[in-house]
Amino acid sequence: MLIFYILKKHLKLLIGVTLSTTTLAALYVFLLAQPVYIATAKLVPTGDDNSISNIQGLASQFGFSLPLQSGSSIAFADIYPEIVKSRKLTGILLDRKFNTRKYGQNQTLLAILARQNRLEKYGTDERFKRASKILQDDINVSKARLTSIITLDVGAFEPDLSAALATAIITESDKLQRQFKTHQVAEKRSFIEGRIKDGKVELETAQENLKEFRERNRQVQYSPALMLEEERLTTETEVQKGIFITLKQQYELTKIEEVEEGTTVQVLDEPVAPYEKSSPKVLLSLFLALFIGLGSAIFFALGMEGFD
Repeated sequence: MLIFYILKKHLKLLIGVTLSTTTLAALYVFLLAQPVYIATAKLVPTGDDNSISNIQGLASQFGFSLPLQSGSSIAFADIYPEIVKSRKLTGILLDRKFNTRKYGQNQTLLAILARQNRLEKYGTDERFKRASKILQDDINVSKARLTSIITLDVGAFEPDLSAALATAIITESDKLQRQFKTHQVAEKRSFIEGRIKDGKVELETAQENLKEFRERNRQVQYSPALMLEEERLTTETEVQKGIFITLKQQYELTKIEEVEEGTTVQVLDEPVAPYEKSSPKVLLSLFLALFIGLGSAIFFALGMEGFD
C-alpha cells in the first residue's frame, strides 16, 4: 500500500517522464531514424569442384608445383562473403547507377549514399571510404552450417533499392568470380603447354635411346644385363608416352574449359523488394520507451521518498 501511495503522490512525475520518453522515441522513429528495408536472396555455388585440384595433382605427379589456389571451387561458399565485401566489388557497386524515389533516376550508388548520409562535406577519397564502409555494413552474407547454401541480406532506405542492390551484388560478384576463373584456366593452359613441350622432348629422347640400344644390341636375349637395360629403356619410353598423352588430354580439356561460360552461383530465391521495413520497429520501440520511461519514473519517485 505504501508503494501505491508513493506512486499516487508522484503521479505527475510518472506521467511526465513516461510521456516524455515515449514522445522522444516517437519523434526519433518517425522523424530521425532512417528506415531500413532488407532484401534477401539464397544462392548455391556451382562449378566443377575438382577442376583446380585435378590439374594440381597432375602437376605434383611430374614433380612440379602449380601456383594456383587449391580447392578454390570447393571453398567458394566460404570465400563468397570476402568477395562480396571486398574493396574491388565495393568500388564497382559504388560506381553503378541505381534508381530511387528520393534522389531520382540513374544516380551512382556513391552519390546516393553521400546524400543520404551527409557525406558531401568530405573530400573525394574520404567520401569514398565512408560510403564503402556504409555499404559493407549494409551487406550480410551467411552460410548454412550443413549445406553450401548462401544467404545474402542487403539493407537500404528504400525497398526497391535494397532488391536492386542485392541483384547487382549477385551479378557483379559472378563477373568477378568468372574473371578469376578465366585467369586460373589461362595459368593452367600455360603450365600444360610448357609441360607438353618438355614432355615431347623427353619422349623423343627416350624413344631415341631405346632405338639406338636395339640397333647396337641385336641379340639381347643372351645377356641378362642387356635384357635389364632394354626393359629399363622400354619402361622409360612408356612412362614418357603416358605422361605426354595425359598432358595432351588435359590440354584439350582446358581449352574446352576456357571457352565455357556459366554462372558461379545458382540463385534459389531471387531478391525481391520487401513489403515491410526491418527497422526501426515502431511498436517495439514505443513499447520499450514506455517501459523504460515508466520504470525510470517509479525509480525516481521511490528515490525522492527515500531522501524525504
